[in-house]
Amino acid sequence: MATIMQRLQKMRLGRVKREEQALQTVDEKGSRKVETLPIEIAPNDPIVAYFLSSPGATEIDKLNLDSPALRELNAAGVKMAIPLVSQGELVGLLNLGPRMSEQDYSTYDRTLLNDLATQAAPALRVAQLVREQRSQALERERIEQELRVASLIQQTLLPRDLPSLPGWHVERYYQPARAVGGDFYDFLYFEDGRVGIVIGDVTDKGVPAALVMATTRSILRSTAYGALSPGQSFGADQ
Repeated sequence: MATIMQRLQKMRLGRVKREEQALQTVDEKGSRKVETLPIEIAPNDPIVAYFLSSPGATEIDKLNLDSPALRELNAAGVKMAIPLVSQGELVGLLNLGPRMSEQDYSTYDRTLLNDLATQAAPALRVAQLVREQRSQALERERIEQELRVASLIQQTLLPRDLPSLPGWHVERYYQPARAVGGDFYDFLYFEDGRVGIVIGDVTDKGVPAALVMATTRSILRSTAYGALSPGQSFGADQ
């Protein structure tokens, strides 16, 4: 029993995605990882429903399920699997091979393993939530960084100087629905004194809309001065 406890203490219990479980084993000294076998478990795999309805240490070779995951567990040499269930969700499996003594796992062993699973499952669930929160925070930071860059580009593209038109007082007000929007305006100054006012509304918001805005502005500026009308300007790129 001391040997089992030592191996359990040194075994890495990795919480991974719901559809994937990982089997990691160590040598008899518990100091070196022998192999790592990713075992894919689909959400609709029968083994998931089985472990949720039948908690506790289970001898893998005695299960009779049409389960791809079960076949992989058998192929990996798993003898005993203990489901780690937290709040009605299967968050992992504690997989054990045969005992070093080659004896069957005793009732006491099963009780010990079940107690271990009861303590490990909530810890794995908490670890999962922490990892998901960190991942979400990193994703939010990435998006915010992209928006900051896109917003800077957008502000650079929008004209700061306003045209001076006799009899008119021109002001501007621009408020995107998000940090970066696709709506834009521009002023085109022609040699004969005419001023072209461009107002655009790009479908969608955010970075993609800002990129469309920048492209549209560039096309207009490169074609408008040689076209006779706004329609011809838009059609010049087609």
